[in-house]
Amino acid sequence: MSDGVRERSGRWSVAGVGALTLAGVGFLYTAPLVIAAAAIPAAFAAYDALTTVPSRGRVRVVREFGASAPRPGERVTVTLTVENTGESAIPDLRVVDGVPDELAVASGAPRVSTALSAGSATTVEYAVVAKRGTYEFGAPVARARSFSASTAVTVDVDPDGDTELVGQRAVDAPPITDSTTLRAGTQTTDRGGSGLEFHATREYQHGDPVNRLNWRQYAKTGELSTVEFREEHAVRAALVVDARTPTRVVPRPGEPTGTELAGYVGRRLHGALTAASIDTDVTAVGLAADHGAPLGPDGLPWADAADGRETAALVFSAVEAAADDTPDPDAAWQSTPPNAESWDAATTDWVTELGERLPARAEVVVVSPLLDNWPVRAASALATRGYGVTVVSPDVVAESSVGGRLARVHRDLRTRTLRERDVRVVDWSLDAPLDTVLDASLSHVLSQ
Repeated sequence: MSDGVRERSGRWSVAGVGALTLAGVGFLYTAPLVIAAAAIPAAFAAYDALTTVPSRGRVRVVREFGASAPRPGERVTVTLTVENTGESAIPDLRVVDGVPDELAVASGAPRVSTALSAGSATTVEYAVVAKRGTYEFGAPVARARSFSASTAVTVDVDPDGDTELVGQRAVDAPPITDSTTLRAGTQTTDRGGSGLEFHATREYQHGDPVNRLNWRQYAKTGELSTVEFREEHAVRAALVVDARTPTRVVPRPGEPTGTELAGYVGRRLHGALTAASIDTDVTAVGLAADHGAPLGPDGLPWADAADGRETAALVFSAVEAAADDTPDPDAAWQSTPPNAESWDAATTDWVTELGERLPARAEVVVVSPLLDNWPVRAASALATRGYGVTVVSPDVVAESSVGGRLARVHRDLRTRTLRERDVRVVDWSLDAPLDTVLDASLSHVLSQ
C-alpha cells in the first residue's frame, strides 16, 4: 500500500530521545549501568524504525447490495468483502465504506477492523434504509497501520460490484401479485331497486315494471305487491393522500418521511385499481402551488378517473415534491412532546371540500401516517356521509425518545377511534411486505 497518504505519529520518538540522553549521561559520568539502561528505549526506537506498513500489501473491496430496486423504507443488506491481494500481511487494517449521507444505517456498521494475511479476506454486513431515488456510494477508505502503530497509510479503494442504490418509485414497481383476483365489479347497497339479490317486497305503485310484480302473493291474497332487489352500482374508488406538513417527519435520520411513504403507497394502490378497470379519482391534501400539481379553487389538486393516468401522476409527483420540501429532512422524533397545536391544527380543514368533490358512493381510501387528528376527522366525516372509508397508514413512529413514545400512544388511540367508528384501518409496519398491506386494502375495497 505504497500509493496512499503516509503518516507518522511520532509516538515512539521519545524513546529515541531517551536512549540518546541516557547514553550521553552514561558516557559523561562513566556510568556503565546508565549506558546499559539506554538499551531499553533504544530497543523501542529500533522497533519503531523497523516496523512499517508493508509496501506489497494490496487491498481489494467488493460491495454487494441485497436488493436491486428496494421500496422506500425497506432494509437493504450491504455486503462488504475486503481481501488482501498482496504478498505481505497487513497487521492492522481498517476499512470504512462510503455510505451516502442521505441513507441511514439501520443495523450493523459499515466498517471493518482486522488483520489480514496475504491472500485472506473478511466480510462484514450492514443494512441501510432505502429511499426513493438514486444514491451513489463513495469509495471505501482503507487505512493500514504498522505493528508499532506509528506509521499509517490511507488510500481510497475503487470497489468492485455495486456502486449505486436505486430506490424504487411506485411507477417502477412490479404489479401486485396476490390471492385476490383484481377485477372490476359491482357494489351492493342496502337500497331496494333493480338487481339480482332479493331485498324486500313493498306495496304496488302505479308504473312498477310487470316483471317485478309478486304474482304468487297476488294469487294467494289478491293484492298486488312489488319485489325489490338490492341495487348494484359499479365500484368507484377515490384516493386521498395526506401530504400535510405534520406528515413530513422521519422515524430516524436518513429514513423516508411519512409523506414520501404515503405517496408511494397511494401510487401503488392507484396502479392496482386502474389495472382492475376500477375508475379511481386521486387527490392530496397539504400541497402548495409550487409543488407542481394544479390546484382547484378549493385548494385541492384533483385527478378525475376520466382524465387518465397522466393527471394522477402529476398529483403523485407533487406529493413527492412535498416530501422533499422539508425544512429539516433528518429531524426525527424529539424528546420533547409536541404541543396540542402541532397535533391538531391545520391551516385548512379540507373535510368539507372533499365531501363536495368525491363521487357519490365511492370507496374512499385515505393514505396517512396518522400523526395528528386530521385523518380521524376526515375519515369519520366521510363515513358519516355514507362513504365506505379505508385508512392505509404507514407507521413512521420511532419509540426511541419520549416524544416518539408519546406519538405511539396518540397514533394507537387514533387507530382505535377509527375502528370504533367502523372505518377500516390497514396498518403498515415498514418491516412487513408492502404487497400484503396493499392486498388487504384492495380486497376490502373490491368486496364492498
